[in-house]
Amino acid sequence: MNIIDQAIKKFPKAKRIAVENFTMGYDSLTMEAGMNLSMDANLYKWNSNTISAIRWVLNHKHAFKTMAD
Repeated sequence: MNIIDQAIKKFPKAKRIAVENFTMGYDSLTMEAGMNLSMDANLYKWNSNTISAIRWVLNHKHAFKTMAD
């Protein structure tokens, strides 16, 4: 199971496409990513599960990369 699948399982009401697309551009939850997440969430009216899933992926992405190496 990949990181996106785990996030969707943890936050079942998250919009999968939004999680996939947003997290593709970042390796972690930097200040820039957080600011862009806030703007995109408001612009696209993302629900709290989608925002939480994105944050979860970005906070755990490094661990998944390490496991894959």
